[in-house]
Amino acid sequence: MTEQWRVVARVGDVRPGDVIAVNVDELELVVGLDGDRYFATQRRCVHRGGDLADGIVSRGHVICPQHGWRFSTATGRAPESSELCLVTYAVRVVDEQIEVDPAPRSTGDPA
Repeated sequence: MTEQWRVVARVGDVRPGDVIAVNVDELELVVGLDGDRYFATQRRCVHRGGDLADGIVSRGHVICPQHGWRFSTATGRAPESSELCLVTYAVRVVDEQIEVDPAPRSTGDPA
């Protein structure tokens, strides 16, 4: 599989504990900062469709603002339900730019 990195933001655009909405090609995603590690997931919660761009990051999870469901920032998995998992995307920082590979990672794989 070929990586096709896309610039989505600059370092500093995302503060620790926050997420921002980004579009990569036709994908609606969120990029967040968990400690010192950036992550990217699909934008809509798989539980009830809440907008994760309005969510927060806490203790290794992105939290949906609609019902408080948590999803691992590393794997996309919901601790409340092993069947619910967000699609995650690889993220890297190059020259102060945050880049996302629009090819989904295998769900459940560590970052």
